[in-house]
Amino acid sequence: MSAGKLPQIFPYMHWARTESFGCPYSLAQSGIAAPDPSFLGAPTPTDLGPPPMEAMPQLRQRLAELYGVSPSRVLVVPGASAGMFLLASRFFRPGTRVVTELPSYEPFRVLPQYFGADTRAVRRRAEDDFRLDLDAVQALLQGTAPAHLFLTNPHNPTGVLSSPEDITRLAEAAGRSGGYLISNEIYMEFAQPEHRFHAFELSPHGISISGLTKAYGLGALRIGWVIFGEAGEALCAEMEDLAFLGWIDPATHSMRAARQALDHLPQLLAPARKLETECRPHLQRWLRECPHAIGPAPALGLSAFPRIHGIEDTQALAAHLAQSEGVGVVAGEFFGQAGHLRISYGLPEATLQEGLARLTRGIESYLKHA
Repeated sequence: MSAGKLPQIFPYMHWARTESFGCPYSLAQSGIAAPDPSFLGAPTPTDLGPPPMEAMPQLRQRLAELYGVSPSRVLVVPGASAGMFLLASRFFRPGTRVVTELPSYEPFRVLPQYFGADTRAVRRRAEDDFRLDLDAVQALLQGTAPAHLFLTNPHNPTGVLSSPEDITRLAEAAGRSGGYLISNEIYMEFAQPEHRFHAFELSPHGISISGLTKAYGLGALRIGWVIFGEAGEALCAEMEDLAFLGWIDPATHSMRAARQALDHLPQLLAPARKLETECRPHLQRWLRECPHAIGPAPALGLSAFPRIHGIEDTQALAAHLAQSEGVGVVAGEFFGQAGHLRISYGLPEATLQEGLARLTRGIESYLKHA
């Protein structure tokens, strides 16, 4: 390492920005492709109006209506990632404990460590279909106060869904430890509206994070939100004050576009519904029939995280697949669990079928020469 150069703390995102789209058969997507922007209406010049005057209150009010809460419990942020960073900067300090999960999207492990919290990870095991070990979580929440639980639901990278009963139990355990259950629920948006549930509504100690990226294809707007349970309502104003130190407000034109998007959610979800109908069965079949992989199909979201038999260095396998078969996958090392691949079905049906066939062939050729 050259003098003064720091190691990467988020290598997955460096890979995602530079390599994840380079393959003709990319099974690496984590969300829906961007929609046709026609739902926004006629093109308008860049909106330079001050966001607090209209755009922010309207967006916050609409989110409050959709989630059935007071606007005073809704914080608009520039993407769900910004919501995680903001909450981490407030809660994950030296002297606190953060219980998180493994495998996991990298910020769930890195953010608590970066801010100096005592970070403990509970492993979701493939042999248990990646279900969260509730007893292990509760045991780790004891002994240090405050102690927070930081997780995804549905889980990233497996798509496994924790039940409302489990989330309630864990949020109450965090509350007894003087903390909160902070739940990134961005993949919950793939569920039918009547089947969605959220940490903030299940417990006063729940905090939910979401946004327009994964299920709606609107990541370019960089609009997300944080919704606080009743015990955290006073924190919303405090978090907004803290956000002023970071970004003041999201861009006005993004908030106006997001406000319009919230009135077109069924239309924006249509591509996800089509993929679920046409493409998800192909990934399910591949998981059943491929002799080299084992793991559950995602309950929600586009991706599965199967174990690849006989292979520990899945970064090397991913490089081989890209070079030999033109197949892009995400190595398990990025999620803290080598020997696995994250595989998405978010492609046109014929492209997905060919990609999965190439994936099997590429794994076999790698094993033959390993």
